[in-house]
Order: sequence, then structure tokens, then C-alpha cells
Amino acid sequence: MKQWLAVSLLVPKDFVEAISNFLIEQGTTGIEEVDEDLRWERLKTYFLKNGREKIVLQALHHYLKSLQTIDPKISCTQIETTILPEQDWGENWKKFFRPVQVTSRFVVKPPWSSRRVKKGQISIDITPGMAFGTGTHATTKLCIRALEERLKKKGLAILDVGTGSGILSIASARLGAAEVLGLDIDGVAVENARENVMQNRVSDIVKIRKGSIGDVRKRFDVVVANIDLKRLRRMRRPLIHHLKSSGFLILSGIVEGDQKRMLRYYRETQLLKWAKATQEGEWVCLTFKKK
Repeated sequence: MKQWLAVSLLVPKDFVEAISNFLIEQGTTGIEEVDEDLRWERLKTYFLKNGREKIVLQALHHYLKSLQTIDPKISCTQIETTILPEQDWGENWKKFFRPVQVTSRFVVKPPWSSRRVKKGQISIDITPGMAFGTGTHATTKLCIRALEERLKKKGLAILDVGTGSGILSIASARLGAAEVLGLDIDGVAVENARENVMQNRVSDIVKIRKGSIGDVRKRFDVVVANIDLKRLRRMRRPLIHHLKSSGFLILSGIVEGDQKRMLRYYRETQLLKWAKATQEGEWVCLTFKKK
């Protein structure tokens, strides 16, 4: 039976976003934020116990120590850990994975939530798993907003690279896409995404495939990639190649400090025109249009 490392941190409120982003980069599936008082907030999160948990905790301690140069009170951060069996992990997820208003139109919620969406709103049911994309992270929100803007026309073909939970593929289908392909190299993510696609009844539109972009032969009206900076750099040519003329390329997983560099890196191909940049917190989403 799988086991999970539950981590609880009491952190200064000024550092909640930075520490949350660090935990997501380390592989957590989601984070609960609980107010303690005006200055401190408690973060609760989970990691699969697979041998990497010691490395994750060491990296967390190292990261918190580096933040002390910005504010010494970080040294007062409290960390508590507990090992949970899979059954207890699932029940804990249900306690704190609540509906999230991602945009004015989209609400992301767990399947067991009884929340009813307002008229004109669209709900996406996401079962928490070991795949990135429960709707809480800034990059997911930015990508959904970018998709809303670019999928005004119905019947488009969408490629979702690094689909994770499948949330962007599902959002594309709900926005009127005729065909969506979600790709991921992680088998666990693929299983989670397929489950979510079925849960949202979009299996006739969305296909989830394990593999890389090099395995795909056709081109798409919109290509979206919410992945890490290293892969965005390495996959520049394939991402552009799989885009139709006048199609849109949506990229996120980019922090503010790397925005200009990434803009220059993609524009120097002479194949793209910059269309728009949006930002939430320290995270940026870039949209290009193919010439």
C-alpha cells in the first residue's frame, strides 16, 4: 500500500506564495493555506513516500535557510511531518481540496463537492492525484485565461503538452474545441488525466496519450505548454513545428525574471509574433502567434 508524507509548515504570510511555489516544484499535488493570525499562515501538503521524501525535506530546509537572508524571522518557521497510509491521505485530501474560482467563467472542484456553479459558469471536476494541475497554481490559471481568449472560434484543434491532470485539455473542450490531444511522459499523470477526462464527459473530444511531442504528426490551431523552463527551451522547435500558420502558442511555467529571455528566445526563430504576456504573482504566461 502506498504511503504519503504529510508536511505542515507555519510560515510568515509574506512568504506563503514563494514557499508554496517551491513545494509545487518539488512535486506536491496541492497545498492548503490556513490562517493562524495576522502574521503567520499554516501550509499543509503531501508527497508520495517513494524514497525522494528525504531529498525533498532537505531541499525545503535549504530553501528556508536561503530565505533568512531576506527576512530573519523565517528561522522561526515550524515544520511537522507525519506518514499516512493511502486511505488516510485520500480522506485528508477531501477535507481541504475545495472548489477554486479559476476565472470568472471556470470553477475547478473535486468530484465529491456539492457546490453548484452560477449561471454562465463552467465547472471542471478534478480528482487529486500525483499529476500537476488542480487549478490552484498561478500558471494553471494563466493558461486557462489565455485559452479563453484564443478559443473564441469553435471547432479548433488543441495540443496540450505536459497535460498533468488534464485540466487544460478539459478546459479546451469546454470552450468549444473540436479535438484535443493531451500529452505527458509520466504514466501516473496519464492515468490521472484519463480519469478526469471521463469524469468531465469529454472523452469524445479529448484524447490523452503517453509520449513526447515528437510522436505527434499533425499540426494544431493552439498549442499550450505549462511546463518547466528547461523543457520550454529544449522544446522550442517542436512546439512551433506543431502549430498551424496563424495558430497560437501559449507558454507558462515561466517566472518573471526569465520573461524577457524567453520572449527573445522564441522570437529569434523569426516564425512567431509576440501576442500577449499576462502575470499573476511571480509567474508569467506568454502567448505567440505563428506567422
